[in-house]
Amino acid sequence: MGIQVRHFMWILTFGITLVTLALILLLPHKDKPAITQEVHKTKVTESRSVPVEKKPQAVNETSLKPKSFIYEEKIGANFDLRVWEADMAILQTLSLMGHESDRMVHKKVETRFFYGIPYHYQEIVIYTNDERDEFLEKLKQNMERFLSNVTLTPTEKKHAWSVNINGQITHLINLERIVEKPLPGTGRLVVIIDDIGGSLEYAKNLARLDYPVIFSILPHMPATKAIVDFARKNDIETMLHLPMEPLGYPEGIDPGPGALFVNMDPDEIRRRVKDNLQQVPGAIGANNHMGSRFTQDTQGMEIVFDELKSNHLFFLDSLTTPASVAEKLAHEKELDFLKRHIFLDNVQDKHAILFQLSKAENLAIKNGTAIAIGHPYPETIKALRRWDSLRNQNVEVVGISDLISQQRYRAASRVNLDTIN
Repeated sequence: MGIQVRHFMWILTFGITLVTLALILLLPHKDKPAITQEVHKTKVTESRSVPVEKKPQAVNETSLKPKSFIYEEKIGANFDLRVWEADMAILQTLSLMGHESDRMVHKKVETRFFYGIPYHYQEIVIYTNDERDEFLEKLKQNMERFLSNVTLTPTEKKHAWSVNINGQITHLINLERIVEKPLPGTGRLVVIIDDIGGSLEYAKNLARLDYPVIFSILPHMPATKAIVDFARKNDIETMLHLPMEPLGYPEGIDPGPGALFVNMDPDEIRRRVKDNLQQVPGAIGANNHMGSRFTQDTQGMEIVFDELKSNHLFFLDSLTTPASVAEKLAHEKELDFLKRHIFLDNVQDKHAILFQLSKAENLAIKNGTAIAIGHPYPETIKALRRWDSLRNQNVEVVGISDLISQQRYRAASRVNLDTIN
């Protein structure tokens, strides 16, 4: 009898448990707030403005409602970075073979697009002599080590291979035995070193090169005044390296003293531009230091351009963002304008910098002119010294004032032709 009672009680307990679970499952559920996404969105927004003291905001029901996803993966995103990684794989292979980067020559460099993302398509000659098979094997290994979804494919041309990333041809590599004549054609190349202002000795080292290098000088730096005085005494062209707000500010990226920010009062922007120009007397133009956020802001850039034009200065866009409004705005305001073609030292390695200088030479020959920007790194000065004995003598290294004069002459010629017609 006792056993039957216990059995009955067990069945009763089990039944109550099942009923309770069913009731819980049938209860309506509240939506969870999209906390993670909201925090991410707030973080990005705050990084694009000058930090100000913020009061805690009351949480309301609207702010806790699920929000639509505001980011999406773009097919071509970072494709230019993948092309750069292929560049590094080529350089690494040359190094493993014990070759200097002078065993490689750029025959062609042109801007192409992959789903709207610009990248440099390159045709390269590498002089491997009798080590062609060994070079190819090591190159394949390095390509696979640096990149995914990359192939090295033989072409119809003898001893030529194409590099394909995501099915897009990015490089054509010719492996040859005999060093050919320099690339035909002529061009003019400007070399600018940004961020000058921390070391007078580095400026003096640049001045010892056998070709002109333009100093783009940061304001409010320990050696700013000394470098300005040195440049004036040695007839070196100088520019103001104008600090501007980057997209990553304030989380780890600081443009430094005298910087311009998009949420500044217009009078404050104007005051800072004037103050920065006074820091670099004799500057013939200005280019942006950082500024991936500020150069997208039309209102702020208008103030900058008004000040530059009133001082008869030009603006050179360092192109830290493809969304810069500088070129369009300069055209509207009839301000002398130039833009950077090549960054020399994103990779602080002598051979990588020589690789970039070779690209710059080719662009100068193809387009007539090119502008390359470097920074005061030890490896950059080493590469510039080495390049002096390697560079294509058909490419003339000139001052940036030469490009401005050429630009003004062409503009004046067009006006005269229009008047005659």
